[in-house]
Amino acid sequence: MADFSLALTGDILPTRRLLDPPASALAVYQLLHDSDLAVGNFEMPLTRGGAPVEKLLNIRAAPEIAADVPGIGVDIVTIANNHAVDYGWTGLDETRRGLTDAGLRVIGAGLDQAEASLPAVMDVAGRRVGIVAFSCLTPTGMAAGPDRPGISPIRVETAYEVDPWYQMEEPGDPSAIRIRTTVRADDAASALAAVTALRGRCDVVVATIHWGFGSGEDLAEYQMPLGRALIEAGADIVHGHHPHAVHGIGFHRGKPILFSLGTFIGQQVFLEASPKVKALWAGMSPDGYVAQTLFADGGAIRLRVFPTTLDAERLPMLATGDGFHRVADRLARLSGPLGAEVRADPSGFLTITPIP
Repeated sequence: MADFSLALTGDILPTRRLLDPPASALAVYQLLHDSDLAVGNFEMPLTRGGAPVEKLLNIRAAPEIAADVPGIGVDIVTIANNHAVDYGWTGLDETRRGLTDAGLRVIGAGLDQAEASLPAVMDVAGRRVGIVAFSCLTPTGMAAGPDRPGISPIRVETAYEVDPWYQMEEPGDPSAIRIRTTVRADDAASALAAVTALRGRCDVVVATIHWGFGSGEDLAEYQMPLGRALIEAGADIVHGHHPHAVHGIGFHRGKPILFSLGTFIGQQVFLEASPKVKALWAGMSPDGYVAQTLFADGGAIRLRVFPTTLDAERLPMLATGDGFHRVADRLARLSGPLGAEVRADPSGFLTITPIP
């Protein structure tokens, strides 16, 4: 059986037509086109309909952009994320239909939870490949339910643990508070069962998941246990996204967990927004990476990472020089404690391997 190559990207948020990209973006898109299958997180609602739901931030762009998305090289996109829902089910469904009409497989949302959790199963390069999508970010009312449309959820429960001795002597100091997060048990059971079912009928299984927080370096407490559980349930790779920054890569049972690939296209900053939101956007990292994984009969045999950053139009370009080393150094520093070794190759990519 021939080897199978999978490409993965970070967050895709276009607000302008993606026609006639510069050569620097085309070089990145070619990495996706050259792979047998490419998967990304599409996070921009493409709609003129719907009404903004009550949440921290609502964004959207023109539906015509959907026709351009296949040109960047993705074959499958997940819309199980916190911004695809910004204009409710009307906007989410219009986005889903627009991307589907453009020729993409779209996963992670549906008329009810059963449809939202349906995987994409494709025969590629002699292998049956299954991709299933989840979101741990679930704005109010947008998690699909038995009789409610929305995104495929793995909801997270949060508790606050206070050090009483410190707080008594330093009242008000937030360092005395630890945020504890765990995945809701019934959601975890449903998600893991879906992965296990997919394992039973596929040669390669990808779990793509919107999770984590912010644009810093920290993982939420629930992420590592959930990533490991997805691997144990049958996933060959966990494709994480949401933080607008590169996070570390870990391994479990020899299989990679990509905690955040950063931003692939980040044009939301061109939208009108309040000064507070503009400041939030300004603090987001422009860096990301494209991951290429090669699978053989025995599973994943090679993981390569191509560091990227955003140009003035917020389109991706391959990171070089100081930009390359910035991404490489960050990834090495964050991945080491998670069990991964990062080595730079003279050809301009990083190889990621488990630490023996």
